[in-house]
Amino acid sequence: LPSAYIEEFRSSLDVELSKYVGKAYPKGVCAVYCTSGKDVEGPGADFGLAVVISCARRSPQNFCNGSWRSIWTLEFSDELQFVEIKGKIQVGAHYFEEGNVQLDANIDCKDSTILQ
Repeated sequence: LPSAYIEEFRSSLDVELSKYVGKAYPKGVCAVYCTSGKDVEGPGADFGLAVVISCARRSPQNFCNGSWRSIWTLEFSDELQFVEIKGKIQVGAHYFEEGNVQLDANIDCKDSTILQ
């Protein structure tokens, strides 16, 4: 288990992410995990979190299915008050009325920001 200091970051992100997923992906699920620095007890050390979002919608009566999967890594550099965000998004769609059309799209994302 992560330290109380890291758990505060992790649980705050989990609460806000759950709100977002509840609105954007009504049948979606999400989770936030500590990936590095779980023993950090206070400011001054680096740590990492991973965010997972998944949602699938099956609608065979309408001849279509779809899914969204994304994994995000957040690397916090406490000394620089900096966070680097990397993500991989996978979207799938399948339409099968009068034919069979499938889409499988993947995208890698990267950004960074300064914490205030």
